[in-house]
Amino acid sequence: MVCVPIKDPKIVKEMMEVLDGRQNGFIYSLYFEFGLSTALRVSDILSLKKKDIKDGVVYIKTQKTGVVKHIGLNDKCRSKMEMYLEMKKDDDIIFDFTRQWVHQIIKWAADQVGFNKSLVSCHTTRKTSAWRFYEKSGFDIVKTGQLLGHKSSTETRKYLGIDEEEVNELNITIEW
Repeated sequence: MVCVPIKDPKIVKEMMEVLDGRQNGFIYSLYFEFGLSTALRVSDILSLKKKDIKDGVVYIKTQKTGVVKHIGLNDKCRSKMEMYLEMKKDDDIIFDFTRQWVHQIIKWAADQVGFNKSLVSCHTTRKTSAWRFYEKSGFDIVKTGQLLGHKSSTETRKYLGIDEEEVNELNITIEW
């Protein structure tokens, strides 16, 4: 299955809005925003408990790689998360739904905003987060790789889908 980053911030915002408008929408849009804000894999997000977030920082040992990460949340996501977590106990799972449900809800949101749902999956938040970080970092592949926990910039380049075609799109715009 092909999963691509959503590169247009307007589409991301629209998806968050349609998720928010659903029944139980606050939790779905919070999941989406949290996934985008942390660049964590879905399995890691779904394993988080209230006690794993303190003072706006997510403390996690990732399941796939065993890497220990401390991820700061932006103010907007932090505020929403703190409000939501007030109702939870320390050992409560934050997002109590399945990977399959995440997959379904992300595809539904993409379809609602006219984005090709065959290009999204439960991994879309991680890829989209990585792409946005890559842009905001001034296209710093090393920092983006650090965010993702990648061991090489080649791995990050492949993950972001940066290929010859994309390089040529930029190259032909440069005049000397």
